[in-house]
Amino acid sequence: FGHANAINQELLDSLAAGLADGDPQPTVLTGEGKVFSAGLDFVTLDRLDRNGLEKFLTRFSATMLQALTTPYPLVAAVNGHAIAGGCVLALACDYRVGTEGEFKIGMTELSHGLPLPAVASEIPRGTLTPQTYRTVVMSGVLMEPEIAKQVGLFDMVNEDAESCVDQACVLAREHGRSPEAFAGVKAAVVAPIVNGIKTLREPLDHRFLDIWFSETTTTARRETIRRLKSKS
Repeated sequence: FGHANAINQELLDSLAAGLADGDPQPTVLTGEGKVFSAGLDFVTLDRLDRNGLEKFLTRFSATMLQALTTPYPLVAAVNGHAIAGGCVLALACDYRVGTEGEFKIGMTELSHGLPLPAVASEIPRGTLTPQTYRTVVMSGVLMEPEIAKQVGLFDMVNEDAESCVDQACVLAREHGRSPEAFAGVKAAVVAPIVNGIKTLREPLDHRFLDIWFSETTTTARRETIRRLKSKS
């Protein structure tokens, strides 16, 4: 899916197809390579005009909602960095298993001069305690796995990527033993998040688009892109 599993149209298409594939079964979501997801693909998205980015944001929101509302257990095996949109995707899953090492998870939108679209605002709000939510979204702090576990971003942390995936599979199977009951309980749990997204979608997403195309944010984003390209 490109560098660091950054979120672009190709990744969203593949993810949406996988989540909708055939008979719903307990599922583990993990990153390709050594990164779960580094967030939005700035390099690709910077080329879009407002109409194009609005279409992308609509698809991003729909795919995050699809992950959030799967009627089967969806467990994230976070095998590496989960940054910004990658963190939102992990939090959209029912459970998260982290990996020990020099990996970070967190939401850095504010450090890039960006507000949160509705799905990125409400999915973490519905998953984290109020104090952790405030810290994560307003400070932009990137947490190491053990700290992330202490504050509730991870349910558990395993020693390496292989055992992380194995543990995620165990969790998915355990919670998938009563499919109809699980689907009913999950629908009730995520309903307030879904309603919050529906209520806030128009104002928050429009604000995101306005600020994305502002002169200050565009300059900062292109500086970030320049640094990313210089490292590759």
